[in-house]
Amino acid sequence: MTQRVNIGLIGLGTVGSGVFRLLEQNGALISLRSGLDVRVRSICDLRADSLKNLPSGVIRTSNWKDVTGDGGIDIVVELIGGIEPAKSIIREALLSGKHVVTANKKLLAEEGRVLFDIAAEKGRFLGFEASVGGGIPCILSLTRGLVGNGIHSFSGILNGTTNYILSKMEESGLSFETALRDAQEKGFAEADPTFDIEGFDAAHKTALFSMLAYNRQIDYKAISVEGITKISALDIGFASEMGYVIKLLGISKLVGGEIDIRVHPAMIHHTHPLASVRNEFNAISIVGDMTGPVTLHGKGAGGAPTASAVVSDIVQIASGEGTRVVTASGATRYLPPGRRRSRYYMRIHTRDVPGILSKISGSLGDHGISIASVIQKEAVTEFVPLLFMTHEAVEEGMLEAVNEINGFDFVEGEVTLIRVEDPDKPGEKDGR
Repeated sequence: MTQRVNIGLIGLGTVGSGVFRLLEQNGALISLRSGLDVRVRSICDLRADSLKNLPSGVIRTSNWKDVTGDGGIDIVVELIGGIEPAKSIIREALLSGKHVVTANKKLLAEEGRVLFDIAAEKGRFLGFEASVGGGIPCILSLTRGLVGNGIHSFSGILNGTTNYILSKMEESGLSFETALRDAQEKGFAEADPTFDIEGFDAAHKTALFSMLAYNRQIDYKAISVEGITKISALDIGFASEMGYVIKLLGISKLVGGEIDIRVHPAMIHHTHPLASVRNEFNAISIVGDMTGPVTLHGKGAGGAPTASAVVSDIVQIASGEGTRVVTASGATRYLPPGRRRSRYYMRIHTRDVPGILSKISGSLGDHGISIASVIQKEAVTEFVPLLFMTHEAVEEGMLEAVNEINGFDFVEGEVTLIRVEDPDKPGEKDGR
C-alpha cells in the first residue's frame, strides 16, 4: 500500500524549482521504488502570487508560518539559504513535530548545534544530504554504506566553482583572473565569488561531514581556511611537470585523538582519483578502517543534482531511515596548525648570483626542513624561479623558514608555499 507524504516547500529558487520538477517528473518511479507517494502540499515563496502552472490543490503562500503551522504537512523543505529566517523556519518546524530537509550548509555549520539538539529532543529527522555534496550521496554512503567503519580521514573537492577555475588554469594556461571571469560568464561563479574562491563554502561542508564522520561537535571557527586567489598558472604548470595537480581540498583527519581540519590548495599526485576531477564536478575520498579509500564523484551543485539529494532525504525520512546526528559529549580537541606535518612545494624568485641556494637551504635546515629536490628554471627576467620540494615537515618550522627567506634581499616578492597531500594517507580512527 502506498504511503502519502506531504511536503511543504519553502523557497522556489533554483533548487526548490528542481525539487518540484523532480517530483513531477519522477514521482511514479519514486513510488515504485519506495512505496511513497510524495506530494508538494504547499509552496512558500515571496513571489507566491505570481507562481503559475502549479497543479490544482497546491497551496501558495508568502508566509513561512503557514507551512510550519500546517498540521497536514509531514516534512518541511527549507531552501532559502542564509541564517535568518531559515534558522527560525527549521526551529519552528521541528518544534511543531515536523521533519525537516535543508541544503543550508552555512546555517548548519555555523549555528546548527541548537537545531540538531531540538531534532533529537523531539525525535525528528533533520536531513542535509544536499548541503555537502550536491548530487553526490556522500552522507548516505557514510552513514549507511560505511556504517561499520571507523573513519580515519577524508579529503574532498567540495566546491565546483574553484575546481572549474583550477581546471581551466591547468588546461588552457589561464591566469586566475581570466579563469574566474570565464567561470562567471558560464554561470559557475557568482558575481561576488568570495564565498567560493576564499574557501568558505568548502569549509562549511568539511565541518558538517567531519561531524558525521567522527561523531563529534565541530566548531566552524576552528577550521584553517585558505582560498585559491594566490595560485598562479606558473605553479600549476610547474606542478604538472612534476606529476601533480593543484586542487582546493577540504581535509579532515584524526591524529592522536585530535582532529586536523582544514581547507586549502594542495598538490596531489596525478594518479590519485581526485586529480582527474574536472570543471564543476566534486568528489570526496573517505578512508575507512575496513574499506580503505572510497571515492565518490559527481556534480556538487546545480538545481537538478541538489534536488536529487533533497528528495533522497525526503524518501529516507519518510521511510523512517533518516540520518540521526549523534555527537559525543565533551569538548572536541583540534590539532594546532603549527603541529601539522606535510610535504611542501615552495617557489622562490631570486637573483641569479652565487651563494643563494646555500643560504636558502641553510635557512630551511635551521628550521628542521629537509629538501627532497631542487629545480632551477631558466630566467625570463633578472629573477630566476627556484622550486623546492621538501620531505615531510612540521608546519610551524616551515612557516618560520618562509618568513625568514622572505626577508632576504635577493628574493623578489613573497615565497609561494603549497602543501603536498596524499589524500589516502590515513589519520587514526576514533578509538573512544
